[in-house]
Amino acid sequence: MTRAPAPPQPEPLAPGEALRNALSLIRELRATGAGRFWIALVLLVLGSLTEGLSVLLLLPVLHLLSQSDGGLGRIELGQHHIGALNLPDWSIGLPTLLLIFVGLAVFQMLFNRGKSVYLSDVLLDFTNRQRLSLFRALSKARWDRVSRMSGAELEHALTGEIERIYMCAFYVLSILQAMIGLAIYLAVCLAISWPMTLITLGFGTVALLVMRPFRRRAARFGHRLQSRRMEQFRTVADFLGGLKSARASNREARHLDAFAASLDQTKHDTREFTRSNATGSGLFQLSLTTGAAAFIFLAITWAGLDLTRIVALLLVAMRIAPRFLGLQGQAQQLLVSLPAWRHVRTLSRKLTAAQDDSAGEATHVPPLARSIQLQDVSYSYEDSARAALDGLSLTIRAGEVTALIGASGSGKSTVADLLMGLIRAQSGTLSVDGTVLDAKALRGWREQTAYVAQESFLIHGSVRANLEGGAHGQLADTEIWHALEMANADAFVRELPEGLETRIGDRGVLLSGGQRQRIALAAAFLRKPAFLVLDEATSALDWQAQDCIAHSVKRIARSGTTVVTIAHRPSMVRFADHIYALKDGRVVEDGRGPELMARPDGTFRLMLQHEGYENVVPLKTGESH
Repeated sequence: MTRAPAPPQPEPLAPGEALRNALSLIRELRATGAGRFWIALVLLVLGSLTEGLSVLLLLPVLHLLSQSDGGLGRIELGQHHIGALNLPDWSIGLPTLLLIFVGLAVFQMLFNRGKSVYLSDVLLDFTNRQRLSLFRALSKARWDRVSRMSGAELEHALTGEIERIYMCAFYVLSILQAMIGLAIYLAVCLAISWPMTLITLGFGTVALLVMRPFRRRAARFGHRLQSRRMEQFRTVADFLGGLKSARASNREARHLDAFAASLDQTKHDTREFTRSNATGSGLFQLSLTTGAAAFIFLAITWAGLDLTRIVALLLVAMRIAPRFLGLQGQAQQLLVSLPAWRHVRTLSRKLTAAQDDSAGEATHVPPLARSIQLQDVSYSYEDSARAALDGLSLTIRAGEVTALIGASGSGKSTVADLLMGLIRAQSGTLSVDGTVLDAKALRGWREQTAYVAQESFLIHGSVRANLEGGAHGQLADTEIWHALEMANADAFVRELPEGLETRIGDRGVLLSGGQRQRIALAAAFLRKPAFLVLDEATSALDWQAQDCIAHSVKRIARSGTTVVTIAHRPSMVRFADHIYALKDGRVVEDGRGPELMARPDGTFRLMLQHEGYENVVPLKTGESH
């Protein structure tokens, strides 16, 4: 994947856009599982309403004990009532009653534990669903789009941004919980005094409106935080990708300074947000305190409520005020994390819109028997004004080695991508044995192909794991060692500390460049493809190793594998059965080696002369090295 320039950052979320993004998040939460969203919300509300229930219920017990003449004796419940509710005519001893309350506390503890586990499962299922959705969209997007996207952006979206989405979902549920709890307590307050309920609601609404500037600051901070984290992720990716070059030229300090500067700026932004958030919370609490004082004053002087109703209203108001405060705090935290949701959703939609037509169900393509043809093919990349291929036609004969030569940018790799079905021509056709391949057939065709690039991709595992990754079915050790021998890799693998089981580090960092290329070649041989593309696959090898691999490639071609090799060095071209020279997206000459060598000003002849070759003699099957 190429290193693309940093994409332009979107503007901070406007209030309307923030609401739309929050609503889309709620819709996705609901779609996570049938009814699970509502169950999680009910559990949250119940958990909120039962906070401190066991302790609060001890108060009437103490009241009953203070009125009981029996000391620690029995309590006659039938002699008491709670409001208009008469208690049953039961006689309960104090130890039994206290055990009941302990039991309630145990029940509440188990309920809260179950609620926490259930909520965690719902949120993890939701975030995993988003992660898989983005990963799926990435895996099915067209290669010409994906290869030009920023690898750091995609990695950051699949890791850091998804974790922020988890917090988005948590804050959304918390806000809904607070709103429902607020509605319940307002309903209780309404039953006591509707005028004072309206005053309470008014004070809370005004306080939320006054805090609107602080919520806007939270949205701006969330935007800056996202930009900083993306910047840090890109700096780390660039540093790790070019660590060897940085060490070799003593440029580590540049990366370190850039990373430190980004961290310092993040610290500054966070400090400013924390200061603003603390100021806002203090002002909000002050507003609620002022409202409570005004509430008491109006309840006595204007509403004329008696002391009992005032106390009842105050108790309810004490439950309402924290919910207004919670709404403000949770809204700010949601606005900080919401840009991550927008980013992931935008990226997912972009990748889905670029879905490859061949990413669906594959159509079986019969094994290659005669030839692969590109007929009058043209192709242009979106970010280029010049066509990569312009009316190109060529034929790859089955069981032969075909070489593509030409200067950088002549279209060789684009031809290889078309031959493997990774991209589709904007005009012209790709056909196998005379049958034009449609979108579904392209996927079936790729079941028969293998590709080895200049920059070999190896996983962080053992040599064996890298060799078996692309093979069809289980492999015997004899097959593995034969493939390693064909790739001129058997000797150095035997010398590794644990042979095939030796771990080779992230992307094979513990091996040399040439060793990585030979492992990748062996893995391609083990796949036993009908069509093999070698794109500068031996550029890191010396001429002796290249010559050995050239003979191996010639042998597997004679055994039925059709090979296309792209190279700038004669050792990986001169053994080809047929050679195409490309320039500016067109074929400028083609033929067998001796024919092209006979052309005084031909591209192939000039290439060999530049490398010190005066003659070209194609290698024959079984020729020694």
